[in-house]
Amino acid sequence: MITTFKKKIFASIIVSQLFLIGCSTHVVVISEHPIALIKVLPYKIGLVLDNSFTDYSFIREKDEEKITISLGKSQSELFNQTFNSMFQGVSEFTVKPVSPIKPIDLYISVVVEDLQLSLPRETSVNVFEIWIKYKLEIFDSKGSSIYEWIISSYGRTQTRFLGSQEKALHQATNAALRDAGVQIVTDFYEIPEILNWINIKKALKNES
Repeated sequence: MITTFKKKIFASIIVSQLFLIGCSTHVVVISEHPIALIKVLPYKIGLVLDNSFTDYSFIREKDEEKITISLGKSQSELFNQTFNSMFQGVSEFTVKPVSPIKPIDLYISVVVEDLQLSLPRETSVNVFEIWIKYKLEIFDSKGSSIYEWIISSYGRTQTRFLGSQEKALHQATNAALRDAGVQIVTDFYEIPEILNWINIKKALKNES
């Protein structure tokens, strides 16, 4: 009698674990980011990406379902490649140096402010959606703040084109990353504070 009862408990535990495994989705984002074909500025950038950024994973547990999206490596590659295509050189740091380091002209620190996702069953449309909010803090070579820039990127995909939730979330996340890259390339030179910094650098060069 006791043995039968123990068997039933053991079986229920196994079933519960299998149910949890079946309701878990883990997406490791792998991307190929296109190189931006734009005019390269003759400045060197210090790109500050700490461990929370390079190892970033989004986790959501809702309605007995766990979704994990690991995109730290991919978003790090995106920002490295984007700024490498815009400037003469990029050096990566985990923290912003306390004292100036030559020949760095500009420091750009990037953090993930927020990531949100929407599944088809949660909306009235058959779409997976991803929103990523990045905060870029831009400093001059002496560490003085030039501008704080919030970038809100968006990606979506249609479920009918893909065979699984993992593939759909992977594609939507990649779309959001590409959107962030496009915004940086197209909007960076439209920021008045950045244009002013560039003009000052040009003026100093002409004087020397």
